[in-house]
Amino acid sequence: MRKSMVKGGIAALTGLSLVVAAGCSSGKSESANTGSASPEASQVKIEYFQMKPEGVDVVNELIQKFQESNPNILVEQNNVPNPENVWTMRVSTDDAPAVFTHYPHNSVFQKMAKEGQVVDLTNDPLMANVQPAIAELSKIDGKNYLVPVGLATLGVYYNKDLFESNNIALPTTTAELYAAAEKLQAAGITPFYFHDKEYNGIRQEVVFKMGQTLPDIEQFLDDVMNGKAHITDNAAFKPFAQSLLDIRQYGQKDMMGTSYDDALRDFATGKTAMWFTGIWAIQEIAKSNPDLNFAMFPFPTENAADLKTQVSVDTAIGIPTRGKNQAEAKKFIEFMTTKESVEKYLATAGYPSGIKDVQSGREEITSLTQLINDGKIYPTIERLWPPGLNAEVGKATQEMFITKDIGKYLDALDTIFYNVLNQ
Repeated sequence: MRKSMVKGGIAALTGLSLVVAAGCSSGKSESANTGSASPEASQVKIEYFQMKPEGVDVVNELIQKFQESNPNILVEQNNVPNPENVWTMRVSTDDAPAVFTHYPHNSVFQKMAKEGQVVDLTNDPLMANVQPAIAELSKIDGKNYLVPVGLATLGVYYNKDLFESNNIALPTTTAELYAAAEKLQAAGITPFYFHDKEYNGIRQEVVFKMGQTLPDIEQFLDDVMNGKAHITDNAAFKPFAQSLLDIRQYGQKDMMGTSYDDALRDFATGKTAMWFTGIWAIQEIAKSNPDLNFAMFPFPTENAADLKTQVSVDTAIGIPTRGKNQAEAKKFIEFMTTKESVEKYLATAGYPSGIKDVQSGREEITSLTQLINDGKIYPTIERLWPPGLNAEVGKATQEMFITKDIGKYLDALDTIFYNVLNQ
């Protein structure tokens, strides 16, 4: 199988190889003359298959630091397009990389972990420094197969200058959020931007709000997917759907024609006061307008005491069951999950940490980070859904935004979920 290696990683590793081999260029090495093994002969090579292209440079730096104290282990970083598909194919064909990153909420990963294709790390010392709430959130059938490093969540981006100039305090309840939107609208300011042109962004909003506001939603949807209930049996779904429509009365005129990139640009240029999406947009917003005074707050709940935020593990490291050089692989994971390494890895993006006592998280997401540190979190509920179902939910919700027909929407959700696990 052809492997596409990152150029930066190849350069760094090639340089390291030249250093190791420097004493051998003229023929026999000094170690050969003394009868001892050469450095090359004792060096173990492991591949680190990591899925985030934005992490390539910092990972190369960490690999270089690791190899300074572990010259007998040569680590080769591999980052490719469509990494989840490539990982699945390689593990399935007994070509698994020695160390890899993946997502514990990913349905395909969960299936392969349950099949025994990934090493069970539940009681491994590698899990010792993981935040307990994050370790629990990452479990698959009660077991941990990945060491969580970085976390992702979503929230409301807001323009601090627009809030301050209109004397608006950060909302902590749904009623306060709507009151803030009313006040902004009365001042001639577009309160919210929605990127409803893309069903993926809609899907993220629906999944987030279902998990945050619908009681016992995971168990209920499991019953529906097993043919034991219907969506319309749950009275909470109608007001939930209505809430998705209600907040859009405070959006821009062309919500259905607005893409994610459009919304990001317009928020960055001050055309709206608020925008709901994930923390992954922070860097791009700051890059688009370095002078923008913005931050995020958690999406409010009806009662402030019920406030919590969805968390998914954005970077987590594991080992394949049939992988080579597992002792060296674990040593590398141990290094990558130290406080110092995690702080360096997360410094650029500012994502919250899955490892204890790590100083991470940009100033813009302080309130979200505090919720995570307090354990006021819930996992993404779509981790329990079959592949592709989340996209269907996004498309059905997008259709409701056009028709405003809640009854038809609930019927569509029922068609999507009902008995799907038995088909």
